Amino acid sequence: MAAYGGYIAAAAAVAGTAYSVYSSQQAGKQAQETADAQAKQSQLDADAAASAATVQADRIRRLARNQASEANAALAGSGVETGEGSAININEEIIGNAEEDAVLTIFNGQNQKARGYADSSNMRLSGAQARSTANAQSVSSVMQGGAQIYSGWKASAAGRNMQGQDQGLNTNAAWVRNS
Repeated sequence: MAAYGGYIAAAAAVAGTAYSVYSSQQAGKQAQETADAQAKQSQLDADAAASAATVQADRIRRLARNQASEANAALAGSGVETGEGSAININEEIIGNAEEDAVLTIFNGQNQKARGYADSSNMRLSGAQARSTANAQSVSSVMQGGAQIYSGWKASAAGRNMQGQDQGLNTNAAWVRNS
């Protein structure tokens, strides 16, 4: 009958180890999947920022062309020749300032995209590290479980319980230690 107790203890140790390994693996898998999803969203946000910057730059250029046309119309309405002199300088300044704004807008969008992709890469790395940590915890759980089972088997083979007491003393409450 005492042998069954050893088998039950060993089975419980194996089951506990298996559950610990499974839990560690699932936690690592979930952490990696979450990090991958966040990384994907970060890339989508980065692409959207770059695209929005391009659209905004086109809008700036279009508004500059409209402003230059309005300036030409106002100058022509006041009798100024629009193809020469100060009229050309005004148009060049309007277009030049707008182009500078457009280029800076695109540059800023590309910087946001680069930062988003860098964040994405870091998130993926974090997920991979979480998965690796879970794998290490699983190995540790297996080793601890194996050591516990071996310790119980070794004590059982020597006729002792897990506390190192003789099996005969196990039934006598006066001899059981709480260690």
